[in-house]
Amino acid sequence: MNGDLEAKVAELRREFGGLLNDEVLRRMAKLEEESNMASIKKIADIGDKEEVSVVVKVTRINETKTFQKRSGGEGKVRNINIEDETGTCRLTLWDEDVDLPEEMKIEIGTQLKLTDCYTKQTEFGLDIAKGKRGKIELL
Repeated sequence: MNGDLEAKVAELRREFGGLLNDEVLRRMAKLEEESNMASIKKIADIGDKEEVSVVVKVTRINETKTFQKRSGGEGKVRNINIEDETGTCRLTLWDEDVDLPEEMKIEIGTQLKLTDCYTKQTEFGLDIAKGKRGKIELL
């Protein structure tokens, strides 16, 4: 059993407080992992205003830009060009997330898994943003 699956079993064990045995917990962890992998989309299949999970490779990390928010104050935005075997798009990082490339040691060629992120069609093409619920993980 891989370490990720074992960690998920331990998390489920804590969550269910001993109500379920390890065999049941392992089955639950495997089903959840399979479900997560099944919901991963390809860039070519993504449309506007979707919640998506994708596995991508970083092709360019752009500089952070600042702007004036409509509501007042200063905002920050940073784009990362990403691709999979079906196409390219941008990962858009906002405000507190603009430093993630340095914090996570993301560089050109890094593989990322973006989970529960949302999409938006812009004049520059398709953008994927993390939002409040989304996750960015190194692979």
